Amino acid sequence: MADIASFHHSSPLRAPRSDIFLPVNRRLLAIVGALVLTAFISSAASGGDYMGKREFWSVQRHGTNCFNEKVTQDWWDAARHAGIEFVRLAPNKWLTSHRDFLLGNADHFEPDSLVEKDLAQLDAVLDDAQDAGVPVVLTMLSLPGARWRQQNGDKFDLRLWHDSTYWVQSARFWQKLAMHLKDRPDVVGYNILNEPIPEKAVADRTVLNRFYAIVIAFIREVDSSTPIILDGGEWASPTGLAAITPVDDANVLYSFHFYEPWEYTNLNANDGRLTYPGWVILDSGDTVRLDMNYVYRALLPVAQWQDCHGIAENRILLGEFGCNRRCGGAAAYLHDLIGAVQVNHWHWAFYSFREDTWDGMDYELGARPPGAAYWDAKERGENVNLPRDPDNPIWHEITEGLRER
Repeated sequence: MADIASFHHSSPLRAPRSDIFLPVNRRLLAIVGALVLTAFISSAASGGDYMGKREFWSVQRHGTNCFNEKVTQDWWDAARHAGIEFVRLAPNKWLTSHRDFLLGNADHFEPDSLVEKDLAQLDAVLDDAQDAGVPVVLTMLSLPGARWRQQNGDKFDLRLWHDSTYWVQSARFWQKLAMHLKDRPDVVGYNILNEPIPEKAVADRTVLNRFYAIVIAFIREVDSSTPIILDGGEWASPTGLAAITPVDDANVLYSFHFYEPWEYTNLNANDGRLTYPGWVILDSGDTVRLDMNYVYRALLPVAQWQDCHGIAENRILLGEFGCNRRCGGAAAYLHDLIGAVQVNHWHWAFYSFREDTWDGMDYELGARPPGAAYWDAKERGENVNLPRDPDNPIWHEITEGLRER
């Protein structure tokens, strides 16, 4: 098996991070990045846009995801205190009087049918984020013809990829949303659709590009300044970026997600059998060693895609990554993964910070199981606040990454 040095010389990926040595140019980047973020947050909190949204991404950013059912001011304040630089926010779980939040109904979106009460709810949450000084990337789990599986009877909704009528409806939806949000300096990205899966519906490899082209065109008619973020195909996997041909818009970022290998990072699939580093039998039947070499190999498709298309490192975003906190070696896994992403200067957002519906990736809880009382309360529909341990090794890896430049 090749070692990290061979990957360094044979691929666009760089050497793993060092916890001891920080080159002079990275020190300078850290100082500049800290100054830029401080000024941006101060400007956003006062309602100004001193630097422009595109410039926000000019230095490496470290963030998190929020798919919560409810997002309070306390949550935003805690995120800021933790050193989180931006939040990728999905509002689809929020209460609505309609079938689908903001959309009204994903079965058919009317051009003027953004749900006003939902929009007001979104504004209130964004106001809280701005008060805390935390910029936001807005993403959608559902679009017309593509209702989120968890709100669709656990069934895939693939109509979007079969019927281009839904492309226009999705484009109009985002255009209306962009018209409403474009003047907010705290909204630093529109992430069009979370984890698209066109390949489950059609064999046409160009379908994702053609869909994105229409949506981008509609957004740019009303908003030229807010960055647009595009997930690759195959659930936004590292190899799924191959489904995207970069667009002629320097204000577009490209995103992938990383939960590799699923057999390890998913607690149900792992079932306490696997640890990192260690060995795993993949669904493909291959037996592989899980270690830093594995992480670098799994990230190679991203680096190669970036290199092939000449995309700058500050236009690549690892939009989600993580590992169930109870998987053996979770801290070591996160250490190696964050290190590999850091040295490539890609932006990243871990999943997730203080989720209110699931504890599996709430890293402040450490590796402790929630216990019977927790599950009993869940069955009664009650929320239980599990004790947080900010000194645990797993959360330490996240906080170290948040601080690193």
